[in-house]
Amino acid sequence: MRRVVFLAILLCATTAQAVQFTGSQTGANTWTYNVTVDPLDNYSVCQPNTTITINGLTGVTAAAGPTSSDNPNPGLVAIQLAWTAAVTNGGTTVVFTHVGLGSGNFGTPFHINGFTITATATSGAGSFATSGFEKDGTCPTQDLDITGTVPAPSTTPLVVPSVPALTPAALLALGIVLSIVALVALRR
Repeated sequence: MRRVVFLAILLCATTAQAVQFTGSQTGANTWTYNVTVDPLDNYSVCQPNTTITINGLTGVTAAAGPTSSDNPNPGLVAIQLAWTAAVTNGGTTVVFTHVGLGSGNFGTPFHINGFTITATATSGAGSFATSGFEKDGTCPTQDLDITGTVPAPSTTPLVVPSVPALTPAALLALGIVLSIVALVALRR
């Protein structure tokens, strides 16, 4: 029974990311971004600064660091808001930079909200990459950096990725596992 339940959990498990970076167009010329830091994750531990870089932009005129954080330690909120923003490459790249101390390794997720980009462009997609998110420990630690696509002022269309369908073999395997779990539960 334990092996079957473990197998079912293993087959149905999804992998969690260490940090999430999300955004949306929040005004005619404004895009706003938020960072979610997962439990026990940190940044600027093994390197002096952490960056979030968004490329492929069009017409960016300004950018600003975050405006709020729900970090569980009120004393660390000011540290969470200490990000600077730089518009580079003629308004096609924005780099958000945090220098110094990181998140504090909390047991619950917290958010750093309100990174903004202002531009004279329509909404499309920008590519982003983080550098400096990691687990605490002796350096080098477990790298938790991510890359992806977010809504941004860009001429590149935003393509929402589709959820891949399960193959017939995967559906069959899932059906078998769930049937075995149900059969074992009924026998009890």
